[in-house]
Amino acid sequence: MTSPRPLQLNLALVFACIETLTAAVVTVFFAFGLVTNQAQDFLILLTIVALMIAATAFLFAATRALYKLKRWGRSALIFWQFLQISLGWGSIDGKNGILWLGISILAISGITAVLLFSKPVSRAIPN
Repeated sequence: MTSPRPLQLNLALVFACIETLTAAVVTVFFAFGLVTNQAQDFLILLTIVALMIAATAFLFAATRALYKLKRWGRSALIFWQFLQISLGWGSIDGKNGILWLGISILAISGITAVLLFSKPVSRAIPN
């Protein structure tokens, strides 16, 4: 008997979980800076923390939906991968570019997008 979850779907879920955990860690980092009053501009850091909380919640919900084989979870994560790819490209470009960070973002997001677009993942998610 074959598994209802193909390898591509399981790998995409692993990468989505890594992205969600990374977003949560960055959120905690910025929130710690907010709580310990390390911000030069409190309102800007508060806005960043709010956006990071929203991004983490979005990723958690989309990853959970993909785990439950919901179509919107796959669509939301594909959207996120393209946002990340543009962020990765922006991290490489310019005089202050961070090459290793940009390549890491591009690699994880690119692989995840390819996995989410694969036929086995498309077939595993009911219409």
